[in-house]
Amino acid sequence: MKVFLTYLGFLFCCLYKAQSKDQIIPDSLKRHYYNISFPKISPNEKYVTFNKAYDTSSDTLVVIDRNSKNLVIFEGGNILANNVNFTINGNLLMRQGKNLQMLLLPSLKLKVWKDSQDYAWIRELNLIFLLQGKVLKIIDGEGKENDSINEVISIKKVKNTLYFTTQDNNETYSLHEWNLKNTKKLYSSTNSKMEIKYQDQAGFFIWEKNESNQQGQLSYVSAESNQLFHCTNFRESIKNIDIAKLENDKYYIHYYPEIQSKPKETMEVWYGNDNKIQTKFFEDYIGKYFILSTKTGNSSEILDQKLTHHAYIGSSRYLLSFDPYYKHDYTKRFPTFNLHRYDTVLNKFDFIVDSGSMVFTDPKGQWVLTHNMDGKWKLYEVATLKGTEIPLDKYENAYFSKDGKTILFEGLGQVYEYQIAKKKLQNLPLKLGYRNKVKNGNMQSIISSYNIFRSSYDSHSPVIIDLYDRDNIKNAWVSLGNNSVKDLIEITDDDVSSVEWSEDLKKLIYVKSNINKPPQLILGGDRQEEILYESNSKDMEAKHILSKMITYKNSRGEPLKGVLIFPLNFKKEKKYPMVVAIYQKLRYMANKYNVDGIGMNFPTEGINVRSLLRKGYFVYMPDVVFDSRGTGRSALDCITNAMKALNAYNFIDFKKVALIGHSHGGYETNFIATQSNLFATYISGAGNSDLVRSYHSFNYNFSRPFFWQFEDGQYEMPESFTDNKMLYIDNSPIYHSQTVQKPILLWTGKKDFNIFWEQTMEFYLGLRRNHKRVIALFYPDDGHNLFKINNRIDLYSRISDWLDFHLKDKDVRWINEMNK
Repeated sequence: MKVFLTYLGFLFCCLYKAQSKDQIIPDSLKRHYYNISFPKISPNEKYVTFNKAYDTSSDTLVVIDRNSKNLVIFEGGNILANNVNFTINGNLLMRQGKNLQMLLLPSLKLKVWKDSQDYAWIRELNLIFLLQGKVLKIIDGEGKENDSINEVISIKKVKNTLYFTTQDNNETYSLHEWNLKNTKKLYSSTNSKMEIKYQDQAGFFIWEKNESNQQGQLSYVSAESNQLFHCTNFRESIKNIDIAKLENDKYYIHYYPEIQSKPKETMEVWYGNDNKIQTKFFEDYIGKYFILSTKTGNSSEILDQKLTHHAYIGSSRYLLSFDPYYKHDYTKRFPTFNLHRYDTVLNKFDFIVDSGSMVFTDPKGQWVLTHNMDGKWKLYEVATLKGTEIPLDKYENAYFSKDGKTILFEGLGQVYEYQIAKKKLQNLPLKLGYRNKVKNGNMQSIISSYNIFRSSYDSHSPVIIDLYDRDNIKNAWVSLGNNSVKDLIEITDDDVSSVEWSEDLKKLIYVKSNINKPPQLILGGDRQEEILYESNSKDMEAKHILSKMITYKNSRGEPLKGVLIFPLNFKKEKKYPMVVAIYQKLRYMANKYNVDGIGMNFPTEGINVRSLLRKGYFVYMPDVVFDSRGTGRSALDCITNAMKALNAYNFIDFKKVALIGHSHGGYETNFIATQSNLFATYISGAGNSDLVRSYHSFNYNFSRPFFWQFEDGQYEMPESFTDNKMLYIDNSPIYHSQTVQKPILLWTGKKDFNIFWEQTMEFYLGLRRNHKRVIALFYPDDGHNLFKINNRIDLYSRISDWLDFHLKDKDVRWINEMNK
């Protein structure tokens, strides 16, 4: 399935580290080159920190001196750069395992506080609060210990306030608030687990949990009278609590329960008109919602048989309510909503609109904006329920100004600004052909798991916008303010990533790289760039990597591109084998820096581009698009024409070409294997085999039936199964397994909850029944992507063997078993 590549790569690295402490990667498979992630610059702009991202970890922290290019003044492992802080004094605070460290700059003296349970840094106070044993130490920005408090068992920072719990004796505990003058005791209890959930001038709400019976209790304490009353008790597990201030001393309280797998019953009744199918597998998510009066101490639960979900939108009077299962037929990727306004004063619901799948509100809860199913933007005033159509068809994210007066719409080539009071829409031209994304706006989900957002931007400050030309693989960054556009990063063919900006929005720090240029850390802005650090200085290979963008069309005339990367030390007079990796459009791989190691980088798992180039392989990543012929047929057409586009490249040995894909690419590989003789072998990971079965399955990864993935998702099938059964059958590899002519390697994890692992088994059995050359690898303790290092090493090694066996005639014993 589609993934967010940068995030997924970093997530993999973190998970690998967490699960592979006892695994040893052979030196030949280790990654010696690295990417740069999470750059951060000190307030005085003298020092820069970042993480080196390797195969198995992303926690090697580097500190460089900006005044000395590429001068590393500190390097340490097991430190995440996104969690380090520069003190006001310019020193660096960081956590390494159980130890808190402060690097004093420029002296490079390192202060270490060992075995610290927890710590908090409050920038406004320039203070560090460190819990060691049961001692809370208060440390200044120079690392000096100014004070300490004994018998502290826990601390928690909420915004700029520190709360800590002390053990008074064997039976009682107290919660305190820290301020500069003294500590203030807020609450005492026999429970040690206490947490402030909300605090204002009128008082505070505290959540405590009884460890003996696991019962949770929310209480309110008045600041004026110090009066205490208990709000609610819960025996079920509570994941979180949201509290917001309403008018007339009232508060909105939302309890999030932990969602559990549904226990199996002896018998279940499933009705044909049931629109809550996911509740057959998981407990229904029904939060508990209350309106509490702190004046009377009374609370009333918001209850409605249909409108079971409610969201605070910033209004002091109104909530947004909806039925999450309304008209839910599971054919769309995202659910739509029948939005209602809940009046907390009159205790009544009023219908607003049957919305589209995306809903936006402003910070004050004055407006509700949605892109309706008829393709039009509609804006509703919450207080009056009056609606206005905005004459804009583009479907992108929308951001309200903080004062609720204007809306910014993302678009292609331009940003649209809508002035609410004047009902005036104007476009603000940017760069033709570039899709824009607002980067310093705020997009906050106001209810978990649903596309309802409180969005905002500061209309009095420049808006930072990321521009990307998907067709021609170009990047640019600009700022927009006072109806004028200012270039921050000029148009470039390089890959731009990990972008951060200064508080005054005048400077950016970011990473630039390309297929033959190792990552550079850049300080830029206003069209100027200063190279702060150049990574992988010993990587001479990258500078000699040759690649070409191959242009071609599918049989229906759609222009496509493919990235062809040449083997290292390429010589025209030789013939080379080739590996073709597929997914969907892969042209954006043209400017991606390729590190070495055991791979597992998109677009497929199990291969590493750099390693293949070293071993003398071409690597080809062509575009795939889908049309009315169905996913498999159209993928076959694209790949067939992509291969024809290489006919003049007589240094490629077309008898020694492998096709490989994972997930959606695995499905495409399965299908192409049943239809084509262009390839000597195939490698397919976690791919679908039977679209009919998959269409009618429940996807545990998305917690709903899988219809939508075919009708409104990645497969882009033009019709439903009912309307065109033969299209689904024809595009299913399993129905053509008898036509596979070349050997195929299949693999999957048996804990795959995305593409059910039995889809791989089914294709294996179909091939086995028809006496085809096939080997299937099943990893019992892994899922759709392999996270465990031992599994990754095994898969990488076996795929490497498989390619060498079929494309280089290398003898491999475990593969020879297939031919006996």
